[in-house]
Amino acid sequence: MNRRDFLQRSSALASASLLAGCTPKSVRTAAAPTPPMLPFYDKVPPLAPIRAEFDGLCRITVCTRPFRAQGPRIEAERLGDKLVVHNYGHGGSGWSLSWGSGTVALERALAGRDPSQTDIAVIGCGALGLTSAILAQRAGARSVTIYAKDRTSETRSFNATGSWTPDSRVALTKAAPAAFAGQWERMTRTSWHYYQSFLGLPGTPVEFSDRYYLSDPHPRDAEQEKRAQTEALGFAVYSDRIRDILPESEDLPAGSHPFPTQWARRRSEMLFNITAYVHQLTEDFQLNGGKIVHREFHSPSEFADLPQPVILHSTGYAAAALFGDNSLTPIRGQIAWLIPQPEVNYGLYFDRLSVLSRRDGIVIQPNLQGEATGWNSTNEEPDHAAAEAGIRQLQNLYARMQSLRA
Repeated sequence: MNRRDFLQRSSALASASLLAGCTPKSVRTAAAPTPPMLPFYDKVPPLAPIRAEFDGLCRITVCTRPFRAQGPRIEAERLGDKLVVHNYGHGGSGWSLSWGSGTVALERALAGRDPSQTDIAVIGCGALGLTSAILAQRAGARSVTIYAKDRTSETRSFNATGSWTPDSRVALTKAAPAAFAGQWERMTRTSWHYYQSFLGLPGTPVEFSDRYYLSDPHPRDAEQEKRAQTEALGFAVYSDRIRDILPESEDLPAGSHPFPTQWARRRSEMLFNITAYVHQLTEDFQLNGGKIVHREFHSPSEFADLPQPVILHSTGYAAAALFGDNSLTPIRGQIAWLIPQPEVNYGLYFDRLSVLSRRDGIVIQPNLQGEATGWNSTNEEPDHAAAEAGIRQLQNLYARMQSLRA
């Protein structure tokens, strides 16, 4: 068996194992029937209802987002004879900004250097680390090695929602430097460009799906209220800077959609099927000669032991302990996962509950305090009561929809 076949088979087995672990025994032994489609409306295609059942809850994951009031730390510093370029602190925008943020970090790492004569070390194998390593390869680095305590599937990044959210809790308006908005826009546009190359690939690592934002007030008023609440907390909102690349939304009045609210706003949005996406990135990195070495660092002084002269540091929230970075604030995020339903290809947002169907499972995420949910919490223990409350909320929604059809 050649190396490529071995890597593909190994990655496929790992992905299959993850998905098998997400399937309750009762479902694996007898597949549940496909539920009937919701009625067809002129502007809404038939939608398969989500089976919001407690025995379909296959796992609960918790991640700690690394927030910096100033925005992500992307800067270089000298540690002995090593050039270390930091790239962490993206809040809820790590996956979304990864290609653009990695591009900025790599420019600073290679300034004045010949890439073909440069060996690069990457610390961390989460969203930012894995992406930065691939960018270094594409820039022509002589060799790229990732040093990490955990593989990507074991990092906090792997537990992300998977939505394209480039300005989700990425900075505080009053704390971010004046130039950050422009840098954010550049990183966002760069990332958007890179993500287009993953559309249509086998395994569907990246795709677009429809999201329905349900409200009784007009969607314009509901969105303005949500934005006002976000800004009142001090979080920066930059989405107006990229309106030209985002799909337009459509407002659907009562009677034109199947939902039990006066209005539904439909928008096509990009999402990451993180299991397949990580499989793709890891395979790309290794097939191009990249190495992943298991290693845990307890102090920056240990970087001196590495043979590479240039280091891209992307450990996310772990940088708080590794570098004593007190500028990082943890933001707890929890997801309750229902088993995948291939026939469900949409997302919902209503009454501060976010629901998103991915190929690797259905995301149920209550955000009872809006953007303040999980603020400054390092608790990574699953909250089963909150997970069940989210499922119950989704059950109630479909019950109300059923009553409308009766």
